[in-house]
Amino acid sequence: MSRNTFRQCKAILFDFGGTLDSDGEHWLDRFYELYEQAAIDLPRELIKRIFYQADDICCSDPQVDRMGLRPLMRHHVHLQFQALELEDALKEEQMVDLFCAKTERYLERNCLLLKRLCSFYKLGVVSNFYGNVATICQEAGLSECLAAVLDSTRLGIGKPHPQIFRRALQELGVAAEESIFIGDSYDRDILPARRLGMRTIWVKGPNPRLPADAEPVNNWISNLCELESLLL
Repeated sequence: MSRNTFRQCKAILFDFGGTLDSDGEHWLDRFYELYEQAAIDLPRELIKRIFYQADDICCSDPQVDRMGLRPLMRHHVHLQFQALELEDALKEEQMVDLFCAKTERYLERNCLLLKRLCSFYKLGVVSNFYGNVATICQEAGLSECLAAVLDSTRLGIGKPHPQIFRRALQELGVAAEESIFIGDSYDRDILPARRLGMRTIWVKGPNPRLPADAEPVNNWISNLCELESLLL
């Protein structure tokens, strides 16, 4: 896709989980790997169930909304172990550390990228998160580059609902046609942004989930470092 596709764009909105904190890798897929690394042999359907159960609890827990990355993941993993009736503090901490160390490396890399991009574009984050995505962005040094940070739990509305995208565009002061949305989820990021008229860039991770009714994307990348060749 030609760089001209994005020539008139003034703003970029990013998803957070799977986009700014990894190269398109879903958190659930990361936990499949973490359980394997911890030598905890469980069916994937069970891991999926207790992962989303912990997710739901975190979204409804007001204590979570000020947590940084490591406190959040300690809480999340502990909730998973509770649901599994597992008592192994060493393995809990091992999983937390592996998850967070990998995430922190990506955030450090992408912080440098955002610092370069913000000289040319208004930047924002739109995330289905636990209420603390702004805290984690602040902790990672991303906040100084961001003109808007929208968290589904804080707003009471999440992707793919078009209103959260419209709210972000309003905060940035740009039209949909002047903006780019970058995310790893085709269903929650790419399709709703495209239908509002935004340009779209899909972060195609190692285990991409492409819906049967997928509509065209303006471009796809395997990691955010490829953005500079497209946009600058």
